[in-house]
Amino acid sequence: MVRSLRMLISSAELTENPVGSTTDDGYYYWFGRCELEILIFGEYRRYGSSPCYERAATMHIGLVTACYVPVINGVTRMVALYKKHLEAAGHQVTVFTFGEVEQWENDPTIVRSPGHKLSNSGYYFAFRYSPKAQELLSQVDIIHCHHLIMGLEHAQRYGRAPIVYTNHTRYDLYARSYLRLPDPIARGFLRLLWPWMTGYCDIVVAPSASVKRLLRTFGVRQPIEVIANGIEVERFRHPVNPLTKEQIGVPQTSTLVIYIGRLAGEKNLEKLLYEFSLAVGEVPSLYLLLLGSGPAQEKLFRLATKLNIANRVVFRGAVAHHEIPRYLAASDIFVTASQSEVLPLTIIEAMAAGLPVAAIKSPGIDDLIEHGKTGILTSFQNGDLARGILFLAGDKSERARLGHNSYQESRHYHISHTVGHTIQLYKRLLGENNREYTNEGRDENKILGEHSDSKIYQSRAYEDI
Repeated sequence: MVRSLRMLISSAELTENPVGSTTDDGYYYWFGRCELEILIFGEYRRYGSSPCYERAATMHIGLVTACYVPVINGVTRMVALYKKHLEAAGHQVTVFTFGEVEQWENDPTIVRSPGHKLSNSGYYFAFRYSPKAQELLSQVDIIHCHHLIMGLEHAQRYGRAPIVYTNHTRYDLYARSYLRLPDPIARGFLRLLWPWMTGYCDIVVAPSASVKRLLRTFGVRQPIEVIANGIEVERFRHPVNPLTKEQIGVPQTSTLVIYIGRLAGEKNLEKLLYEFSLAVGEVPSLYLLLLGSGPAQEKLFRLATKLNIANRVVFRGAVAHHEIPRYLAASDIFVTASQSEVLPLTIIEAMAAGLPVAAIKSPGIDDLIEHGKTGILTSFQNGDLARGILFLAGDKSERARLGHNSYQESRHYHISHTVGHTIQLYKRLLGENNREYTNEGRDENKILGEHSDSKIYQSRAYEDI
């Protein structure tokens, strides 16, 4: 994907603060100007850093993402929530992404640059932003990237503002699934890619404590904050027009297990179907509802038939996000076998709907689920997830207790908390009391100084950091 990258320093003038470059509370700031001329893909561009930025009460925030609606996934949903609630807080928000302008889309705050469509994934590949996007991105006060690739490098190339990067994805597992690399090679590749790409930003946001530890394991050097993902809890607690089981196509007396997400290899859905087939053999009233679509769909159809559970599995396909609370209201248990999550919104949504969760223990998921309190965490060993499903299916009162606890815990993950603490981070990066800020020294961890591992936001799940 990347043909070449050469950096040539054409001119540099950097004057260090003669009084000393560290303030009393650990912030570094620099005076002067540094310009780099960078040859990327045979094209010269000039980078510059101004001594300071305008700091008004209202910020202009650029959300940079490799894909956006109508693509349905956790990242696009999180970006849309950020946009909605940052605007509600009085800030100006522009989304920078790739793809064709949708016919229904007449929103000047969504700027799409043309690119090469990558199959039916909803993703596009492009070497550069459109001239319009380049100009607009250079004018924002803060840049918040949500993709490692097709995000951070473009933000660094065209932006003139502090860059925040939220790591939403277990790229180590995606490299193994999609690049078909042996695990040692995939991990070695990510030990090079993750530190290199995150060097373009000033601070990394990890949605959970375990993801922060994972990023450090892979050599990420930048400061890392833990700010949990969030949802609009009330939409899931009190859905409009909830569905019944019969409307979904299963008996009203059945126990309905639901999975929501992409039907793709990294989600371990073959494992999920196998475990469900073991459980349904013990409890014939079990049914499984799969909400989502993806490249593994046909393969999963065939596997359900092979396992003799085709009449117990409902493939509903992708549904609009505003419909999801209606399906959760008809369900009894949420289940996932995925180990590629960081802090999955689908689990938080299920918790807000009052569902207990059966899941395989992995980073991100075990930050959300407390075994025996809000759900059941299992190992990857064959039959273990099936036993978790059977435990929840077999005891209605225990299911109700865990579901109630799930709802109570979900309240810590309200989007207002996420956005509020992210705004604090933005303002801190821009500088309180007119502190100077430049792009110099991103990879040297100079921006935040001794505060590089400070904790802006901790729910009870993160008190051990």
